[in-house]
Amino acid sequence: MKPTDDSKEESMGVVGEWNCDGSDLCAELAGSHSTEFSRTYEGYPRSRVLLETPNLALIVDISPLVEGHLLIVPKKHYFNFASAILDFPHEASKVTNFARDWIRETYGLVALFEHGSSSNESGGACIVHAHVHVLPVAATELVAVMRRDELGLDTASDAASWTRVAGASRPYLLCSDGERTFVAFPQVRLRRQYLRSAAAEALGIPSPHWDWSLVIRKDLLRNTVRRYRSHHRTGDHI
Repeated sequence: MKPTDDSKEESMGVVGEWNCDGSDLCAELAGSHSTEFSRTYEGYPRSRVLLETPNLALIVDISPLVEGHLLIVPKKHYFNFASAILDFPHEASKVTNFARDWIRETYGLVALFEHGSSSNESGGACIVHAHVHVLPVAATELVAVMRRDELGLDTASDAASWTRVAGASRPYLLCSDGERTFVAFPQVRLRRQYLRSAAAEALGIPSPHWDWSLVIRKDLLRNTVRRYRSHHRTGDHI
């Protein structure tokens, strides 16, 4: 696995091949400088990508709820991460575990969550390109919000349960602490960024300040990139 280094000019196509849907995120990951990220951060940093594998990238959320808020994104366009896992299960497990462990070791706790979209519905996701949030917040508190909202959670023993929802062909919500996984198939249309707002509630962030389209936390992104790169250099492997 190859971490990116902001001290060098690197194309995001160096590892693997980008095959995406033409969205802003896809353009950013392909190396374009005409993106929301480039316009917002104006070259500081030049990239929010922390590392790549042939099929995945680990990046910092464009407006982190808290320092250490990361996203795992596939390079090919998928509506949900469950479908991506079916195509490269070992690689997906390796990257997910690496992100989970780094956040937990660095910040003390971790939660992973995803709005899994389908071809017909977004499932509350802000974008329909698959992306998994990994951040330092108590997963139990997110699950408590989901239970309060009566989402009907199924429980599994590990994150491999992602693959069990891949064939459902309907949106899902997934939350995990890296060991236990909770999945819901909402029966009603949810507000956009539902799980992001639930994480914000757990972190004490008032509405609507969790909405990345309204509030950009530049210092948190820059601090996350700085902290990560202080421990990981080009040439490291996982």
